[in-house]
Amino acid sequence: MKQKFAAALTLVSTLLIAPAALAHPGHDHAHWSSMVWILPAVAALGLAITIYRRKKAATQSNSK
Repeated sequence: MKQKFAAALTLVSTLLIAPAALAHPGHDHAHWSSMVWILPAVAALGLAITIYRRKKAATQSNSK
C-alpha cells in the first residue's frame, strides 16, 4: 500500500511539474539538439528488454 501511494505521488508530482519546466522561453524546437532526449529513452527501453530476457531465461533454466 505504501509503495502504491509513493508511485501515485510520484506520478502526480511529475505531471504537475513537467509543464512548468517545459514552459521556459528560448527553446528552439527546430534545432538538432532538441531531439537528444530520445537517446536516454532508447537506452532505458534497451535495458528493460535486456533485464526481461535475462529473467525469462533464468526462469526457464530453473524450471528444467
